[in-house]
Amino acid sequence: MKFLLILSILLASCSPQNLNEVDGFIFKSKPNKITARITYYSIGEDKWGDLTACPNTPRAKEGITVAAHPNFNFGTKVYIPDLKDAIGNGVFVVQDRGSAVTKKKAARGKAYVFDVFVKNQYRMNKHAYNRPMYMDVYIIE
Repeated sequence: MKFLLILSILLASCSPQNLNEVDGFIFKSKPNKITARITYYSIGEDKWGDLTACPNTPRAKEGITVAAHPNFNFGTKVYIPDLKDAIGNGVFVVQDRGSAVTKKKAARGKAYVFDVFVKNQYRMNKHAYNRPMYMDVYIIE
């Protein structure tokens, strides 16, 4: 009887449902994980203000907007666990581009760069100095 109980616990922990869960989020399929350089930008960083490059999203929003390399289509959702509860719930949508992310400047060309939108310079500096430069990023869709 103990053997069956242990076997059922082991099988439950290896079920496909658990393979698609990361930090409490359950994904439709197993997300692709990469390590990327995370940077931050805000209104006033450039002449565009909070305007985005995505034609479907005219304005950037904190907790939602992230700028990413063109390899990530507009509308792609990414989950950054280290930013959960710090900037929204950690799930962002690619809505912007920029020369820094396209050329991977912050990572010296060695990794993708995700530039997270925050609403002001104070928050930008706070996150830049208090968080790791490289974080795990899960590509959801």
